[in-house]
Amino acid sequence: MAHASVTDRDLNPLDNPQDYDFCKVDGIENPGIIAPGGITGFDRETEWEVKKGKGTKGGTATLTQLPPAKGSIKFLLWTPFHFEAWDQIFRKVFKYDPTKKTKNAIDIFHPTLKKQNVHSVVTEKIGPETSEGQGLWSITVDLLEYLPPPKKTVTSSPNGSTSKGSAKTSGKSDDPIADAQQKEIAKLLAEAQKP
Repeated sequence: MAHASVTDRDLNPLDNPQDYDFCKVDGIENPGIIAPGGITGFDRETEWEVKKGKGTKGGTATLTQLPPAKGSIKFLLWTPFHFEAWDQIFRKVFKYDPTKKTKNAIDIFHPTLKKQNVHSVVTEKIGPETSEGQGLWSITVDLLEYLPPPKKTVTSSPNGSTSKGSAKTSGKSDDPIADAQQKEIAKLLAEAQKP
């Protein structure tokens, strides 16, 4: 299994397909394997509020949120050992117990999630064991990225483009306050992407 210190180049599925069969949750590797195509969702979305121009074309887009990613992982089990390890160890890692005053989020590592900068999650749902036929069973776990907002948030609108088709090619405006806000947004976005 690949580790968090490897490069993205090492995490490609063609050279290292075995690394895509397993994930580590709080340092524990899953029993069985992850189903082919069994990691779904975990899209990195950006939410914008669009204010249309009145009586003219165009509009202004204001960044309103960078929500946490959510998705699911489908695990395949086929031996008595897989079921025992799932029930005795792995299921307990995913279960959330609100009565315990311990951490609620869990660390997770899988090449696909690393590339999406998803490093910590909370469990939304653990599905039942489902027969896939011929002695193969699956369990699907729905997860939500644990991504608390930074202490200081800023909503702002882009003030130009750096493309040649734009009237402003420098990316800077005539407004020093807007420029300072854009720098702060870039800094916050960079901090939010750190593990």
